[in-house]
Amino acid sequence: MPTSLRKARSIILIACGLLSISVTFSHEGFAMLVGISFVVSAVLTGLFIFLNFDKKTDQKVLMEGMVDGFAGLVLFTYPQAIDPFLLIDISFWTLFMGALYLGAGLLDTNNKKHMWFYSLVGIILTVLGFVLLNYEPSQVKSAFYVAAFILISYGLSNLYLMYKKKSDIY
Repeated sequence: MPTSLRKARSIILIACGLLSISVTFSHEGFAMLVGISFVVSAVLTGLFIFLNFDKKTDQKVLMEGMVDGFAGLVLFTYPQAIDPFLLIDISFWTLFMGALYLGAGLLDTNNKKHMWFYSLVGIILTVLGFVLLNYEPSQVKSAFYVAAFILISYGLSNLYLMYKKKSDIY
Protein backbone atom coordinates (compact mmCIF):
# COMPACT_ATOMS: atom_id res chain seq x y z
CA MET A 1 0.00 0.00 0.00
CA PRO A 2 1.58 3.33 -0.99
CA THR A 3 2.22 5.61 1.94
CA SER A 4 3.10 8.88 0.22
CA LEU A 5 0.10 10.70 1.71
CA ARG A 6 1.00 9.43 5.17
CA LYS A 7 4.58 10.64 4.68
CA ALA A 8 3.25 14.02 3.56
CA ARG A 9 1.18 14.19 6.76
CA SER A 10 4.27 13.59 8.86
CA ILE A 11 6.30 16.13 6.89
CA ILE A 12 3.57 18.76 7.39
CA LEU A 13 3.60 18.19 11.15
CA ILE A 14 7.42 18.42 11.22
CA ALA A 15 7.31 21.62 9.15
CA CYS A 16 4.71 23.09 11.51
CA GLY A 17 6.93 22.32 14.49
CA LEU A 18 10.04 23.75 12.86
CA LEU A 19 8.19 26.86 11.71
CA SER A 20 6.76 27.49 15.15
CA ILE A 21 10.26 27.25 16.66
CA SER A 22 11.95 29.47 14.09
CA VAL A 23 9.27 32.18 13.81
CA THR A 24 7.89 33.99 16.82
CA PHE A 25 4.12 33.84 16.68
CA SER A 26 1.42 35.41 18.79
CA HIS A 27 -1.02 33.06 20.47
CA GLU A 28 -3.49 33.47 17.63
CA GLY A 29 -0.80 32.91 15.01
CA PHE A 30 0.42 29.75 16.70
CA ALA A 31 -3.14 28.45 17.03
CA MET A 32 -3.80 29.22 13.37
CA LEU A 33 -0.58 27.48 12.24
CA VAL A 34 -1.23 24.34 14.26
CA GLY A 35 -4.92 24.35 13.34
CA ILE A 36 -4.21 24.58 9.63
CA SER A 37 -1.58 21.85 9.81
CA PHE A 38 -3.99 19.56 11.71
CA VAL A 39 -6.76 20.19 9.17
CA VAL A 40 -4.40 19.53 6.24
CA SER A 41 -3.20 16.37 8.02
CA ALA A 42 -6.81 15.24 8.41
CA VAL A 43 -7.49 15.89 4.72
CA LEU A 44 -4.40 13.88 3.74
CA THR A 45 -5.48 11.03 6.00
CA GLY A 46 -8.96 11.14 4.49
CA LEU A 47 -7.49 11.01 0.99
CA PHE A 48 -5.31 8.07 2.01
CA ILE A 49 -8.34 6.18 3.33
CA PHE A 50 -10.41 7.06 0.25
CA LEU A 51 -7.73 6.03 -2.23
CA ASN A 52 -7.13 2.75 -0.37
CA PHE A 53 -10.73 1.92 0.49
CA ASP A 54 -10.47 -1.52 -1.13
CA LYS A 55 -7.40 -2.47 0.90
CA LYS A 56 -7.29 -3.43 4.55
CA THR A 57 -6.34 -0.45 6.71
CA ASP A 58 -6.06 -0.21 10.46
CA GLN A 59 -8.74 1.65 12.43
CA LYS A 60 -6.02 3.74 14.05
CA VAL A 61 -5.47 5.54 10.75
CA LEU A 62 -9.12 6.60 10.73
CA MET A 63 -8.91 7.65 14.38
CA GLU A 64 -5.79 9.72 13.64
CA GLY A 65 -7.62 11.56 10.87
CA MET A 66 -10.67 12.22 13.04
CA VAL A 67 -8.60 13.58 15.93
CA ASP A 68 -6.50 15.69 13.55
CA GLY A 69 -9.64 17.12 11.99
CA PHE A 70 -11.38 17.76 15.31
CA ALA A 71 -8.38 19.39 16.96
CA GLY A 72 -7.59 21.40 13.83
CA LEU A 73 -11.12 22.67 13.28
CA VAL A 74 -11.46 23.66 16.92
CA LEU A 75 -8.17 25.59 16.81
CA PHE A 76 -8.84 27.03 13.37
CA THR A 77 -12.38 28.23 14.01
CA TYR A 78 -12.18 29.36 17.62
CA PRO A 79 -12.37 33.17 17.57
CA GLN A 80 -9.95 33.84 20.43
CA ALA A 81 -7.07 31.51 21.07
CA ILE A 82 -6.66 31.92 24.80
CA ASP A 83 -3.74 30.12 26.36
CA PRO A 84 -5.47 27.45 28.48
CA PHE A 85 -7.83 26.48 25.67
CA LEU A 86 -4.99 26.26 23.15
CA LEU A 87 -2.93 24.06 25.45
CA ILE A 88 -5.88 21.82 26.30
CA ASP A 89 -6.59 21.22 22.62
CA ILE A 90 -2.97 20.41 21.75
CA SER A 91 -2.57 18.23 24.85
CA PHE A 92 -5.76 16.34 23.91
CA TRP A 93 -4.25 15.62 20.50
CA THR A 94 -0.93 14.60 22.08
CA LEU A 95 -2.55 12.29 24.63
CA PHE A 96 -4.65 10.62 21.96
CA MET A 97 -1.66 10.06 19.66
CA GLY A 98 0.32 8.71 22.62
CA ALA A 99 -2.51 6.30 23.40
CA LEU A 100 -2.56 5.15 19.76
CA TYR A 101 1.17 4.48 19.86
CA LEU A 102 0.92 2.63 23.18
CA GLY A 103 -1.96 0.55 21.85
CA ALA A 104 -0.07 -0.24 18.66
CA GLY A 105 3.01 -1.29 20.60
CA LEU A 106 1.46 -3.27 23.40
CA LEU A 107 -1.67 -4.77 21.85
CA ASP A 108 -1.02 -5.31 18.14
CA THR A 109 0.69 -8.56 17.24
CA ASN A 110 1.84 -7.08 13.90
CA ASN A 111 4.13 -4.61 15.66
CA LYS A 112 6.05 -6.91 18.01
CA LYS A 113 9.36 -6.23 16.29
CA HIS A 114 9.08 -2.49 17.00
CA MET A 115 7.20 -2.78 20.30
CA TRP A 116 9.92 -0.96 22.22
CA PHE A 117 9.76 2.05 19.88
CA TYR A 118 5.97 2.27 19.90
CA SER A 119 5.93 2.03 23.69
CA LEU A 120 8.69 4.60 24.14
CA VAL A 121 7.08 7.15 21.81
CA GLY A 122 3.67 6.48 23.35
CA ILE A 123 4.97 7.10 26.86
CA ILE A 124 6.83 10.25 25.79
CA LEU A 125 3.75 11.66 24.04
CA THR A 126 1.52 10.83 27.00
CA VAL A 127 3.88 12.48 29.47
CA LEU A 128 4.27 15.58 27.28
CA GLY A 129 0.49 15.76 26.89
CA PHE A 130 0.11 15.88 30.66
CA VAL A 131 2.92 18.44 30.87
CA LEU A 132 0.99 20.72 28.52
CA LEU A 133 -2.18 20.24 30.58
CA ASN A 134 -0.41 21.39 33.76
CA TYR A 135 1.38 24.43 32.34
CA GLU A 136 1.32 27.68 34.29
CA PRO A 137 -0.30 30.60 32.44
CA SER A 138 2.73 32.78 33.10
CA GLN A 139 5.04 30.35 31.27
CA VAL A 140 2.88 29.77 28.21
CA LYS A 141 5.53 31.02 25.76
CA SER A 142 7.69 28.00 26.54
CA ALA A 143 4.67 25.74 26.05
CA PHE A 144 4.79 26.60 22.35
CA TYR A 145 8.29 25.13 22.22
CA VAL A 146 7.05 21.98 23.97
CA ALA A 147 4.21 21.72 21.45
CA ALA A 148 6.68 22.21 18.60
CA PHE A 149 8.89 19.47 20.04
CA ILE A 150 5.84 17.20 20.22
CA LEU A 151 4.96 17.82 16.57
CA ILE A 152 8.54 17.29 15.41
CA SER A 153 9.09 14.11 17.44
CA TYR A 154 5.73 12.66 16.39
CA GLY A 155 6.39 13.35 12.71
CA LEU A 156 9.93 11.96 12.87
CA SER A 157 8.77 8.82 14.67
CA ASN A 158 6.14 8.25 11.97
CA LEU A 159 8.74 8.65 9.22
CA TYR A 160 11.16 6.35 11.05
CA LEU A 161 8.53 3.62 11.40
CA MET A 162 7.47 3.93 7.76
CA TYR A 163 11.11 3.56 6.75
CA LYS A 164 11.76 0.59 9.02
CA LYS A 165 8.51 -1.27 8.37
CA LYS A 166 8.33 -0.39 4.65
CA SER A 167 4.60 0.10 5.17
CA ASP A 168 2.21 2.24 7.19
CA ILE A 169 2.97 2.79 10.86
CA TYR A 170 0.06 0.70 12.17
